[in-house]
Amino acid sequence: MANVALDNISATYSGANFNELFLEPIFRDSDLMQFRVIPNVKHKMNLYTADALSCIVKKYTTCGGDESGGFNVNDKVITAGRMRVAVSQCQAEFFGTYLEESFRNGINVFNLEGTQLMDTILANVRQGISSDVVRIAWWGDTAAAGDHSACYDQTDGWWKLLKADATVNGNAVAIADGALTAANCLAALRSMWAAAPSALQGVDTRDKAIYCTRSIYEGYLESIEDLGNAEGYSTLVDGRVRVYFRGVEVIPMYSWDTAISQLSITDDNCACYVAKQNLAVGTDTNDPEGEMKMFYDDLTEKVYVRAYFKLGVQFLHDSMVQIGY
Repeated sequence: MANVALDNISATYSGANFNELFLEPIFRDSDLMQFRVIPNVKHKMNLYTADALSCIVKKYTTCGGDESGGFNVNDKVITAGRMRVAVSQCQAEFFGTYLEESFRNGINVFNLEGTQLMDTILANVRQGISSDVVRIAWWGDTAAAGDHSACYDQTDGWWKLLKADATVNGNAVAIADGALTAANCLAALRSMWAAAPSALQGVDTRDKAIYCTRSIYEGYLESIEDLGNAEGYSTLVDGRVRVYFRGVEVIPMYSWDTAISQLSITDDNCACYVAKQNLAVGTDTNDPEGEMKMFYDDLTEKVYVRAYFKLGVQFLHDSMVQIGY
C-alpha cells in the first residue's frame, strides 16, 4: 500500500532543523450533526412520516354527527453506505530529510507513534473525514462515473434524492448557469422564497437555512454592499460573521463547487432552502472522525490508520424544502 504522506521537500538535508509540520487547513462547510441524526442505522432503515391534519374542526350539529379528517402515513428508506478509511505510513519515505530527526530511536525507529509526523497524519485524516462526510451527504451518487467517482459513490446524497422527487423537483426554481450578477443572485433568493411551500415558510427562521454555492453567496453579499447605506458599507469593510436573507441564515457551501466540478454537473449555481430537521442523517456513530484507530505492525514496519462507519441521508417532507438550480 502506498504511503499517505509523500516526500515533496526540496530543502537539502544538512542536520537537525525540524520543529513543526504545518497542516493545510480544511474549511468545514457545516456539521452534519445540526440535522436530524438517526442513530444505529446498520444498512437500511424505513422512515415513516405523517402528513398534517387540517380542516377537522367542524360545526356541531347533532349527536353522532359525521366524522371527517384523515392523514397519510408515508415511508421512505434511508440507506447507509459502508464507509472505510485506510492509510498507512512507512518512515523510510522521509529518510534523508529533516523529518528523520523527529523519529524514535533503536528498535522503535520504524514506529511513528508519538512523532510529529504521525500526529500530523492523524490530524489530517480527522479533517479529511470531517470534510468528506459533508460532501458525500450532499453530493453522493451511487451511479457516479468518471475520475472522481470513488469519492462520491458510497451512498446517494441529498441533491440526488431531492432532484429525483417529482414534487420537490417540480417546484424547483431555475437559476442560470455560469457567471451571475449580484442582481441575479438576489433574484434567485427572492424566487426561491416566493416558491417555497407555506409549511416551510411557517418554520421558525432559526430552524432553517439557505445553503448555496459560493457564487450565489458572494453575489448576495455584493447586493448588500451595493445598498449605499451604513449597513452596506459596514458589510463591505468589516464583513459579516453570518449573513441572513429575510431572517434565514445564508450558508455558503464551498465544497459544493469542488463536487460540481469533479462530477461534471452542469448546474453550477444551486441553493437549498430547508428546515434543518427535514434533512436526516443515518449513521452508526455520532462522531465519524472519532471512529478511527492507529496501530503499528512490526512485520511490515508501517503504521496503519483505519476508520469504519456507516453513513446515509434522506429528507422527510416535500413541504419542508425548496431547491433552485
